Amino acid sequence: MATRITITDSGQIQVLNGPVAPDTPDDSLQRISDVYFAKKVTTNNGTRVSFTKIDSAHVQQDHNNQAIPYDSVLGKTVYLVIETSNMTDLSIDVVIRPSTDAMTQNTDTLQLMRFVSPDRYEAQRLFTVQVGNLDALNNNQGSHAHYSNLNDHSNKAIIKLQLRPDGRAIFDEWTERLAEGIINLEVAVERTDNNPCAYKDGSEEVNGAGIFLNDDTGRFRVVNKNIYTIHHGSNTYNTLTVINPDPERRRRIQKVVNNHSTEVIYFYYDQHDNEHRICSRIKESLTRKRRVNTIPPVAQRGTLLQTIDYTANRAAGENIDAHQLLVYSNGTLGDGATDKWYANQQGNVDLVDMDILANAGVGPQIFEAFNYNRDGVIIRYGFQHTRRRSIQPDLFAGFLGSLAQFRQEGHTHYIVSQGFSYADASCYPSAEHVNGEAGDLNLLTAQQDGVNTILTAANFDYDNQVILRNILFDYGFGSGRSENFSNTSNASTADDASTRLPHTTHTATPRHNNHLHVHGFTPISDIYA
Repeated sequence: MATRITITDSGQIQVLNGPVAPDTPDDSLQRISDVYFAKKVTTNNGTRVSFTKIDSAHVQQDHNNQAIPYDSVLGKTVYLVIETSNMTDLSIDVVIRPSTDAMTQNTDTLQLMRFVSPDRYEAQRLFTVQVGNLDALNNNQGSHAHYSNLNDHSNKAIIKLQLRPDGRAIFDEWTERLAEGIINLEVAVERTDNNPCAYKDGSEEVNGAGIFLNDDTGRFRVVNKNIYTIHHGSNTYNTLTVINPDPERRRRIQKVVNNHSTEVIYFYYDQHDNEHRICSRIKESLTRKRRVNTIPPVAQRGTLLQTIDYTANRAAGENIDAHQLLVYSNGTLGDGATDKWYANQQGNVDLVDMDILANAGVGPQIFEAFNYNRDGVIIRYGFQHTRRRSIQPDLFAGFLGSLAQFRQEGHTHYIVSQGFSYADASCYPSAEHVNGEAGDLNLLTAQQDGVNTILTAANFDYDNQVILRNILFDYGFGSGRSENFSNTSNASTADDASTRLPHTTHTATPRHNNHLHVHGFTPISDIYA
């Protein structure tokens, strides 16, 4: 009798005694040749589908083209692909287990969330999948018929899953134990009918399970991070909540909050559901601020922690209202034409730095802050006349999604911001920009170069400004400020009569004729909400 490993109905792996493996000719072997985690890739305008391996032998790169030292993140959606031969229509049992006890205190098989067509996920420990069944490729209407090369995958068994348990409490236990470490996940597969098959390049069919991703030829390395999943508005694989049935409109962004990591990764899924890792940022937890009318005497401001001086910026032509910021332990004093006090409030707020490129220098020019250009997705923006370059992570997800979709729809304007909030959560001289809750954008022009204009100028691009404002609204920026105006000198005829940009209120004090102000962002739901 030969020793074999098998998968039980509960999803556990146990060692049993079984028959000696039969000697079958190579050309007729029923074989599971490879098992790997992957991301889906579509080409030909979304009509052809393939898979790209994600493991230690197929290293991914970040937005700076630097190698990423891991393969996936707890909570993220991935595909598990099983390649076979001579096994069409047969079923395979699959379990996934950690290689060590660092995350779960054991190496038992994991309960993870499996995609169930058309739009939900179900907790499973033992995954049973049929070779040639491609339901894992279904969109939110339950169809994958739009792919023209399905025959390329007839010998594959495919599972779509999320790398997380079904409950927040267990997820938090996993992330707390894993902390800053890495866990390798292994996969065991076996025919559901317990009949023999060959594994990898084996020369004979054997009883029992085959183990994959358990050696240095390829490991699947998973880490702790916060992640945002951002969908193009036309992505039919978006399974988030429907917020308008006719025409159907879904929420576009979801997040996985990780309480044991400060890194935030933003993933964008384009109109064909291709995945793009846009960027990662470190979030900082800061005391919330609110602008108040009364400036306390020096003795009541607490300890002076930092002085940020903008004299050089202003002398170089930057139109920054603040002369300096005096950051105290009880709040921040904005020193300018009229001093303003931003008092500390109860609770904290997370902020991330939008200025990814961090170009040095001072002056009135546009400072490019980010320029992502990869695989058909372009996200480019800059800052001008501002050092208020911090934003809440939720709003940053909405901002990135808006710019990606705007560009993918064929609009090539350079998006330039006049600022959100300072890194300490204050926002001199504004009240509404506090805590990274609002931002100002230069108006769009016919030149598309990011240089600012006013609503009544001949080069104001009203039509594209309306498109951008509507996209920002769809990604969560529910409110805005602009002014009533008319413009008969620009190319558009839609603003000849008095009008106002959509989803804005008329605000002329202070003036809002030279920028679009967006705020009132709809909070993004956590995946466990």
